[in-house]
Amino acid sequence: MNTQVQSGKKVDLVIVIDTSGSMADEAKALSAALDKAVEEARKSCPSDLRVEFLGIEGTFTGTKFDKTVHNYLTTTAGADGNTLKGRKRDSVANAGAQEDVARAVEDISTHFDWRAGAEKNVFVLGDESLEGGEMILDAARIKACNDAIATALRNGAKVHTYLGTPHATTPYPTPEDEEANIKEYKRLALRTGGEHYIYTKGIADFTQVLKDTICASKIPQQESIEDKKDEADKLEGKAPSEGDKPTGNGSNLCEQLPEIVKAVNTLADVLKGLVEACGPGNAGNAEKSGCKCHEHAAPVETPPSPPAPEPTPVPPPFSESTDFTGDQLNNWQFGPATPEHEFYTEDGKSLIRFPTTNVKGRTHNGVLLYKKYTELQPGKRYRFSIRARRDNDYKVIPELSLRVAGSDITPLTTLKNKGEWLTLTGEFTAAQGENLLEIFSHKASGDGNDFSITDIKVEEI
Repeated sequence: MNTQVQSGKKVDLVIVIDTSGSMADEAKALSAALDKAVEEARKSCPSDLRVEFLGIEGTFTGTKFDKTVHNYLTTTAGADGNTLKGRKRDSVANAGAQEDVARAVEDISTHFDWRAGAEKNVFVLGDESLEGGEMILDAARIKACNDAIATALRNGAKVHTYLGTPHATTPYPTPEDEEANIKEYKRLALRTGGEHYIYTKGIADFTQVLKDTICASKIPQQESIEDKKDEADKLEGKAPSEGDKPTGNGSNLCEQLPEIVKAVNTLADVLKGLVEACGPGNAGNAEKSGCKCHEHAAPVETPPSPPAPEPTPVPPPFSESTDFTGDQLNNWQFGPATPEHEFYTEDGKSLIRFPTTNVKGRTHNGVLLYKKYTELQPGKRYRFSIRARRDNDYKVIPELSLRVAGSDITPLTTLKNKGEWLTLTGEFTAAQGENLLEIFSHKASGDGNDFSITDIKVEEI
């Protein structure tokens, strides 16, 4: 639905919602509150307002969220679907594609059909993380927020955020996890000049929320960013800039000026007395005055400088390769999707083959192999790759991807041709502590679906 109100400054507001089932209440409440909120905003902060409601890879029946982000951008705004960052519905576990809030910000900021001269605003609503849902923050989800901020700034779009109450079946594991998620929703808003609304317990008065958002949408982005800089810096634990730092006992330099002048004058009097007593014209009185200025002290021997420490050797970049030589897994573990497997050698190369079979109650989609890395450096970038091929041409075609912390870092790769080796490669930023890397199979059937893998590599970039 497109709602437009004529009066004054142009304001474009795109309201985007996570369409997982737990957000249905917010969708209905927002839809019901819009007309009243627009009417109140018309009185207190009139504007030439245009509002669009979009769902992330889904819609909510009986609400204004009757179009998806993908459909609107490709059919109405004319975007090339291949350039969109949002993932397709059901391509991510647990409705994750419908919870790709950060990706939606990037796609709308870049491809929405903004009116010329309008203030650009995106209002996003979710109840889990900004990348693929889930309640635990990791490096990939922090990067997704960073990317959304950078893209919004690059396109001049202000982002307002709403974090709602999680579903009763998926609470935050710890209060720290909840605070971490809150921080990301606030950070996305503050760094782009938007408003943030946090309702992890209960639901908001959406008439007031929408009115406040509409009014805030009129303010130029750069002005809003400057106003929110201190709050954003405090949220991220950044020190105030030099011009903002207090001096001495907390007062600024101007407030201390009288004490500084007094100290300088006292020092000047001391120096004047010293010159009068010990200056060249009073050398004969030096002994009587007790001044020692003209005595020549014995030279002091300067101890030899200690030898410069040996430079600490810089460790080489992390690099690990697993090729299954000698049937060794190198601490990789088999996952639940590998009931059948075999080591073998072909042309001097060691491989693992996964010969799937049709056994009642057995499925072959899920984690094939996984490994938990503790030696990766937080914040550094790494490349994760494998080689894979299809081993037969019967019915079901294998499909694989690579994951870090439960999120795909490669596209879903189809092993179409029997005997053809393909390389799957993805990059990720290491998180603090443990990093979980997984090789994932997307086909459950055992009719065909036979494949081999080798050459697992994890390398620092």
